[in-house]
Amino acid sequence: MATFVGAEYIIANLLIALKKINKRDTVTLDELSEAGIYIQKQSISENINAIFLSSSDQVASAIYDFSDYFEYDRESNSIRIVKTKKIEDLESRFIGYLPFSVLSFLVNMSIEFAKQKA
Repeated sequence: MATFVGAEYIIANLLIALKKINKRDTVTLDELSEAGIYIQKQSISENINAIFLSSSDQVASAIYDFSDYFEYDRESNSIRIVKTKKIEDLESRFIGYLPFSVLSFLVNMSIEFAKQKA
């Protein structure tokens, strides 16, 4: 049975990786779309039994449902970490609730994606 991974996990892990590697606290919607496709393709090629939900509706819901962590910046068309949150807050909220194989895959793909953006 496949694990469904919500957009909030993709957003959070990308923001964590971008912050740690590139010192950025935003991810553009274009980058998020690109990352979602990349992660899903890699999961298929690596036999990770997960479906990564990164459609625009899923992203909009994630921003709304997790507005205490993410905010949308209309000017830059990007999502950023809310100023009152730290990377550690995202890590404690979004890094422990997935099966380990899916979680480690997502973290590694987010890091790989962030390195490509460096």
